[in-house]
Amino acid sequence: MKVSVIEAGGNVAKSLVSMILAQRLVASGDVLQLVEERETRSFHVLEALRSDLLDSVGVGAEHLELAFGPEGVDGDVVVFTSGLAYTPGFKNMEREAACRYNLDLLLKYARALRARKMEPLLIVATEPIEAAVELLSRYLPPYKVVGIGSLLDSLRFRKEIALALNIPRSHVHAMVVGEHGPCMIPLWSSVRILGMGREDTREVINKLRKGWQYRTGCLLEAWDDVVRKMEGRGLAGVSKVFNELPLCVKLFIRPWLSDQLGVDSFFGPAGAVFRVLSALLRGEPFFGSLQTRLRGEFYGVDTVFGAPVVLGIEGVLKVVEIPLWEEERSVLEVASQGIKGRLKELLPE
Repeated sequence: MKVSVIEAGGNVAKSLVSMILAQRLVASGDVLQLVEERETRSFHVLEALRSDLLDSVGVGAEHLELAFGPEGVDGDVVVFTSGLAYTPGFKNMEREAACRYNLDLLLKYARALRARKMEPLLIVATEPIEAAVELLSRYLPPYKVVGIGSLLDSLRFRKEIALALNIPRSHVHAMVVGEHGPCMIPLWSSVRILGMGREDTREVINKLRKGWQYRTGCLLEAWDDVVRKMEGRGLAGVSKVFNELPLCVKLFIRPWLSDQLGVDSFFGPAGAVFRVLSALLRGEPFFGSLQTRLRGEFYGVDTVFGAPVVLGIEGVLKVVEIPLWEEERSVLEVASQGIKGRLKELLPE
């Protein structure tokens, strides 16, 4: 299998490639194709990166291939880690400019792949993830395009539960669906804790929720309220507000708070992509929550949406309509309409 990693010199890509090599997931015949834009500096960047990786993990050079520009991409799987990150201090116009830059870059690759009649599996870690998945799905088969936003949010949901209970994250199962953003839906109904029965789990859930209920705005209504409480406070005051939040609101706020403190998130997205690739490189299907273009397969949702899927090298094999609590089902339509609205703004027909 050949895996092409777009913008391989970026932090997410470098973290991802080093994880794959350190875990020795590349077998005989597997290739990691490191891709950068066709610029004068790109050759030197990728040569230096390949040399550094070979020094670190000791794999053979035949496992690492360099490519430049869309025309050089020929992987069975293409991972998009490219584009501008949403850095601290971005204003709305700057954020919109970053979205536009990222989507234009993806468009260039989508057109090149279609022109060459290539249909690899596309894994998207580039923001804005829903718009990226929608754009790529207009040029390649939608079942071959997935985003890792809701998987990353699911891992963060598990982390928050594990931190609250002082247990390893591996002892917690939990899933997030919807948007990689304010219309995400943490599924409390999906929470399972190793060694804990149903009644005890429900008691723990009620304690962690701190009375928080799903309402019409998903997590969106919590945003302004929390930011207002944090304004004008020092670090100790902000920490106090954060520590008193319900767990699923912490899930939404913590990445934003980290950005405000100047901490760029790249290990998390790389780890989410790694989980998908580690299954595929072992020849196994992956099951988890991924952004995909739905057409009613998950409770009637008809847009790009994070949902439980079975993914193989052939693409999305199945969308799994797992059981939900009624309160969770009630906000699916609100979340899907919120996503549709943002897609319409970013990708006018």
